[in-house]
Amino acid sequence: MNTLIEKIKAEALSQKVPIMEDEGLQYVINFLREKNIGSLLEIGTAVGYSSICFASAKEDLQIVTLEKDEQRYQQALKNIQMVGLDQRIKAVLTDAREFCLDEQFDCLFLDGPKAHNQQLLEMYSHNLKKGGYIIVDDVYFHGFVDHPEMLKTARLKPLVKKLTKFRNDMLESSKYECRYLQVGDGLLICKRRDENE
Repeated sequence: MNTLIEKIKAEALSQKVPIMEDEGLQYVINFLREKNIGSLLEIGTAVGYSSICFASAKEDLQIVTLEKDEQRYQQALKNIQMVGLDQRIKAVLTDAREFCLDEQFDCLFLDGPKAHNQQLLEMYSHNLKKGGYIIVDDVYFHGFVDHPEMLKTARLKPLVKKLTKFRNDMLESSKYECRYLQVGDGLLICKRRDENE
């Protein structure tokens, strides 16, 4: 990993900005290469770390990434410019739940507000090209989804319940063919089934 990206990662960790775990990040990078993904819509930019890693690893990848926190968005813009990827990563300051765009993408990467995964999937599934993929990060959620008994506070219970329902619904979906992978903090890899299948 280049030193500028290492610097972005170190700063994010020191400021407690949630970024992808190394194992999950590497898996997604390999997946993007293997499936020859040329365009990606990311929900949840944070400081731009994951999109920078994706674009750095695949030189023809074009990314649109959405972030609602202005401070993180401004930091993402600086980081994207610093690594020279502003021609291939377009960051948009917006609440993804109130935004719409017409572009079509090879891949939709959901890494935004976990409680709204279902809503975001429904909103942006029309932006997915035929045969495209959806990747959802943090579906393991620190182990709580598989082991809710580990929860120490009641505050997270509704979120864990929503995440569990979302994951189970996707795995049983007739619209999507999904795999759940225990890499990083849990990944869901989904492909829309063709209507004639």
